[in-house]
Amino acid sequence: MRHGVLVGSNERSKLLYAAMETVIRASLGDEVTVFLTMDAVRAFTRNPVVTESTTSSRLAKEAGEDYLSHLRKAKTSGRAEVLACSYASKLFHLSKEDYIDVVDDVAGITTFVSQVDGQIVSVW
Repeated sequence: MRHGVLVGSNERSKLLYAAMETVIRASLGDEVTVFLTMDAVRAFTRNPVVTESTTSSRLAKEAGEDYLSHLRKAKTSGRAEVLACSYASKLFHLSKEDYIDVVDDVAGITTFVSQVDGQIVSVW
C-alpha cells in the first residue's frame, strides 16, 4: 500500500511533522509519496525559504530539528519518494534543477493521486 503526504506549507513545524510522518510510515514498511505544493516547494530549493512564525517552529529550530534529515532517512529505505507540484513550481518559476536532491521529480496532482492507494495526510 502506498500512502501520501500532501504538504502545502513552508512553516518549519509543519515540514517537520510531514517528514516525521513519512519516516515513520516508511520504517513500518509502507511506501510513501510526499507531494510538495504551494509554499512547501520553497523549502526544498537550493536557497530554501522556511518560515518560523509559530512557537513550535522556533523551538524546533533551536533544538536543531531538521525536516530534511528525516526525509533523507525515509528515502534511504527505498520506500519514499518526494514530488514537487508542477503548478506550484510554475508559480514560483522553479524547474527540477532548482530543487535539492531530496526532490525526485516535478509532477502534477493527478500523478500523486494516481500513485496513492492508501491514506493521504494533508499538512497545511
